[in-house]
Amino acid sequence: MTALLEAGLAVSLGGPLLLVLVTRRFALNQLSLASRMLLWLLAAAAFVLAARSGEAWPLRIGMTTFGWLDLLSTVVAIIAMLAGAIAWPQLMTKLGVKGSMGSDLQKKIYSLSAPYRLFLVTTAAVTEEMLYRGYAIGIGQEVWGSLTVAFVVSLLVFVGAHVTHGAKALVTVFWISLLMSLLFAMTNSLWACIVAHFAVDAFGILLVPWLMARQRAHGARRSPGEAGARPDLAINAPTSVPPSGSPPAPH
Repeated sequence: MTALLEAGLAVSLGGPLLLVLVTRRFALNQLSLASRMLLWLLAAAAFVLAARSGEAWPLRIGMTTFGWLDLLSTVVAIIAMLAGAIAWPQLMTKLGVKGSMGSDLQKKIYSLSAPYRLFLVTTAAVTEEMLYRGYAIGIGQEVWGSLTVAFVVSLLVFVGAHVTHGAKALVTVFWISLLMSLLFAMTNSLWACIVAHFAVDAFGILLVPWLMARQRAHGARRSPGEAGARPDLAINAPTSVPPSGSPPAPH
């Protein structure tokens, strides 16, 4: 049984990392349907291996009842994640830290259709939480005999799997992963982590582009004469470059 659980850990932790390495090595499209379906396959494999670990497997991976305290913890975690996603990049800029914020990747995501972006958000929320929190922490603490070890390993591997976002963005990724792992450790709820992950990614990948599109449309409707007459009211339409405070895109 232990060998089976260890195999699941190899899938949940090594699978996404291998996928990132392969896509980078061969310059593949990491946002393609094929790569996203591979994440679903990895999550399904981890799910099956967890189900074969015994009768208590739903509790091990956090598939428990989602109560009011879990909901409250989830809301607090979402607020903290979004606050950090906005504050950390600004702080690093003020400190003079240089590095990519993964804007190229985010611009590619922003150019995709809204339904496909919704698919990306859903995929990241469900598969990554199943792999990194549900299995890596839930099952990992049983295999390694330590919640702390499982927590740290999951955190570091999650950050490593998002290395394509750029060095500067990894601080935000670390912050979000830390809070997500704490949320799982405190609630033992996979559902809480999925909801929180979906909300944070939806903010940066669905809501922000929608608001930018509305602002561009509003700016386009204004006549040059009107904008010139009232420069204080003129609105500069944003470019396709994502705001620095947007949460990092899914890898």
